[in-house]
Amino acid sequence: MLRFLKPLITVTLLMIVTAHGFAQRNRLGFFINMAGYFPSEDNIKSGYGSGLGAVFFVNQNVSLSLEWKYGRYGVEKKEGEFLSGTLYITPLLASIHYNFQTGTSFSPYVFAGGGLFFSTIGLDERQTSEDKNVRKQEIKNGLGLYGGIGSTIRLNDWLYLFVEGLYLRRKADIDTIYLDNSPATTFKANLSAFSVLFGLDYFY
Repeated sequence: MLRFLKPLITVTLLMIVTAHGFAQRNRLGFFINMAGYFPSEDNIKSGYGSGLGAVFFVNQNVSLSLEWKYGRYGVEKKEGEFLSGTLYITPLLASIHYNFQTGTSFSPYVFAGGGLFFSTIGLDERQTSEDKNVRKQEIKNGLGLYGGIGSTIRLNDWLYLFVEGLYLRRKADIDTIYLDNSPATTFKANLSAFSVLFGLDYFY
């Protein structure tokens, strides 16, 4: 995970340093949102989360977005795979949006992108002797994709309400590590999920 911190810090600092210049040439905005998540895997329960980020309009129709998302899910035990616990997924995502101009306060858009997905699982108290031998389960961080549709509603010249429906696509290898120093076992999990969210954009 440490190897991802340097580019993350660099991108964040560049956005802060150049924000004033961007705002003078085009429109730079910042946003927050709340989300519900609906995973593809049956043993991963529906979850909730939030997000924050920045959006920069290249021109009237095209914008670029950088976002950090947080998702929390309950996990049920699946034989040979996850033990029961709480799954946390926190991707850093970049995307391109195409905005359809309608001449009204209502503006639909489509978007697609990808980024780095960071995931961890906190295990519940284990009930069987076999499960108690598990020290932890480690989820490999890596790349994923996402895309969807959305719409903004202008509240005034600076503030916009937006709603999105999107799909996050991510598969990862998970290592199960044991207390008795037995060789770790690895399985692949589908961490993909549909999401519905709403939030606020602030432009200046």
